[in-house]
Amino acid sequence: MQKKTNNATTHFELKSYSRKELAQMYFPDSSADNAAQNFRRWLNLHTNHQQFLKSIHRRRYLLKSEVSMIVELLGEP
Repeated sequence: MQKKTNNATTHFELKSYSRKELAQMYFPDSSADNAAQNFRRWLNLHTNHQQFLKSIHRRRYLLKSEVSMIVELLGEP
């Protein structure tokens, strides 16, 4: 899946990511800590997926299947 930004094409690969790495993909202009906070806030907006959110709460690394679910909820970074 490709996204075009400022004359450059970026490619999102569906795979396992650390939580901070994925957060920074969604918030590339933020510091790692701010990106992680904003990422958590975005996820928490999906109250109808509380069971999933509880299962990944405080996880440092997200499995490919979990990343897939996050992309379903938030869209591609």
